[in-house]
Amino acid sequence: MICHILSTSLLYALYWIARTVPIIAIGVFATSFAINIGLMRKFDRLTKPLSSKANISTLSALSVVTCAFSTTAGYSMLVDGLNEKIVSEREVIATTLISSFPSILSHLFTYFIPVVIPILGLTTGAIYVCIVGFAAFLKTCFGIFLARLWLKDTKNKNYSSKPLPLSSTNLDPARAHVGDKRSALAKSAKSTYKMLKRIVPTMFVTLILVSVAMELNLFDSFSTFLEPVTGILGLESGVALISATEIVNTYAGIILAGSLLTEGLITTKSVLIALLLGTVVSFSARFVKHSLPLHVSLFGPHLGGKTVVLNAGTTLVIHVLLIVVLLII
Repeated sequence: MICHILSTSLLYALYWIARTVPIIAIGVFATSFAINIGLMRKFDRLTKPLSSKANISTLSALSVVTCAFSTTAGYSMLVDGLNEKIVSEREVIATTLISSFPSILSHLFTYFIPVVIPILGLTTGAIYVCIVGFAAFLKTCFGIFLARLWLKDTKNKNYSSKPLPLSSTNLDPARAHVGDKRSALAKSAKSTYKMLKRIVPTMFVTLILVSVAMELNLFDSFSTFLEPVTGILGLESGVALISATEIVNTYAGIILAGSLLTEGLITTKSVLIALLLGTVVSFSARFVKHSLPLHVSLFGPHLGGKTVVLNAGTTLVIHVLLIVVLLII
């Protein structure tokens, strides 16, 4: 039994490492290279108003913008800021909340439009995407509120995005440009290696621990609450079925919801409640399985745990409020 759990957990950790690390490496390298050659200065029009309104540093604002393309790359910039004493732990926590809405945008063309809307249908799918986006927007607003509350005396510190200096002033412009890029590539590769060397072992251990908890069915107890809750609320039996399925697998929950909706066995309103309820019931398990390994590996156990708890708690409160609104209307 123990050997089976350990072997399964090892395979689980290796699978997610193989799936996640290349994306992390590409995102970190691309972001680092863009910074080193000065490309990120093109986002000044977006970062300056955000850093001013939210009272966060230029680096944090740039991290928020980067999360629209890659959450991991955006968070990696915060790690650099922590190491260079540009941002504080409180600023990191607030910035991860502010990044919620941009992070949702990064999944718009990879998950919501090609998967969710076709399965749930245009109307139900679009409404669900809007609700999820609105929840993320509220998290972003809460993050801005915390930043303005916590960082009243913070000055907008600049994060260097200037091209690296040339190794020789005698190079002609063409050769200087090539040398500049080569230097940026070397520096980006080095910083990416250092980042992976630090986060991969931590992520691997965390994934194994999470998998062991899953094998011991520590997360399955959430599903036992569904039937009584849906019965009290007077919802169709399909709501509990969708929510329970979504806890196990998000895609399966979406597919089941689309099937029941197409057959007329459940209403659009009930589908929305079911999907949100599945998120609420399984929110802690999801954050432990998916967010905790990444946050801990990047920010360390102490700060990473804080960011996960605050993000999970905020998500829970917002989704519960949205369910209440759906039940009332």
